[in-house]
Amino acid sequence: MSIEWVPDYGELLKRGLSIPLEGSEDDAVEAVMQQLDAGGAVPAEADVRQLVQDARRGAEQHG
Repeated sequence: MSIEWVPDYGELLKRGLSIPLEGSEDDAVEAVMQQLDAGGAVPAEADVRQLVQDARRGAEQHG
């Protein structure tokens, strides 16, 4: 059974998740996956990559 991971950005940030906005996307995805792994379950890399892309798009719009 597959469970879709739907990120709650506010909750992730409140829990201290840091999404690198600088550097390569691959490095940012790895950094986020390491943080999530330290907290327990890790979503698929594609989901983490989407999270990084969304955060970077949001930073560009508000930057």
